[in-house]
Amino acid sequence: MEEKRKIIMDVDTGSDDAIALVMAMLDPSFELLGVMAVSGNLEVKLTTDNSIRVVECCGMQDKVKVYRGCDYPLASTLTPHLPQTDLLPIREGHNPYSFHPDRLPLPDPITKAGDRNAVSWLVDTLMVAEDGEITLIPVGPLTNIAAAMRIEDRIIPKIREIVLMGGSHIGGNESAAGEFNIWADPEAAEIVLQSGCKITMVPLDATEVAISTHEDAEKMRALDTPPARLCADMIDHRIADSDGDTTAINDALAVCAVLHPEVLKNVIHTTVHVDISRGFGYGATIVDLRSPGWRKEAPNCYFAMGADREYFFNYMYRVLKEDKERRAQ
Repeated sequence: MEEKRKIIMDVDTGSDDAIALVMAMLDPSFELLGVMAVSGNLEVKLTTDNSIRVVECCGMQDKVKVYRGCDYPLASTLTPHLPQTDLLPIREGHNPYSFHPDRLPLPDPITKAGDRNAVSWLVDTLMVAEDGEITLIPVGPLTNIAAAMRIEDRIIPKIREIVLMGGSHIGGNESAAGEFNIWADPEAAEIVLQSGCKITMVPLDATEVAISTHEDAEKMRALDTPPARLCADMIDHRIADSDGDTTAINDALAVCAVLHPEVLKNVIHTTVHVDISRGFGYGATIVDLRSPGWRKEAPNCYFAMGADREYFFNYMYRVLKEDKERRAQ
């Protein structure tokens, strides 16, 4: 039997984070070591609560622990005049992102978060791992991972790969230049990108191609398991909150890409930085598209320009269908 891929999820759950967590827990090719919650789509109190709800929905509460992480970005809220401080960190009762409900439509959690902060848990977990053993899948702001790297840089060789959802070359969604996960903590993102880890970035360029529809949701819902119904509900919720009849399930694409990198298309190995200058481009992802001969720095990131929509949906559906079959045994 092929050895399972050891992973740690870092989430700001969140509607699409919920689907990403379902995939990470139910795909038998993964060994999910733990879940870190961070402030982003919602304040960390809520992202922790929502993450526990998803763990319990999948029946994994005896196997997977959620750890509460950072509630504030590293630096972006320290300058009061910056527009970011109007929204971050997002507090309960002040949530401008209605496609991320404060509390997911699942029963109140029975279990509790781990009794340690996610950053210290991550450091300790990586320090006892073999070099290149554990893959990190951050699908929210990178505050937890950046803080861990600053606390203990000896964890960096332990990381096999970081596959993150964030960034954009086609323009932002939170600002004209910045994709939300990077914009929410630009300094943390730059720390991680310059860490020397192998990094694959699954940006808006890819996720906005791999869209989901109401028909996809209905196919999932017909499986009639709690995780499948949750995924279907989140797709429908996001579509209802949009201007169209499709939605991008951004974060789950990063989970898929860990095991199936072929889902990503037009992947380039290049140099990527984050604008931390605090001007109009603050939080923008700067992707060097020049030919290698013109670049001044070595590549530090695999950046996906596109994705295979059909492959991605088939992956999610297969994971949910196989979970249904296991439940029936």
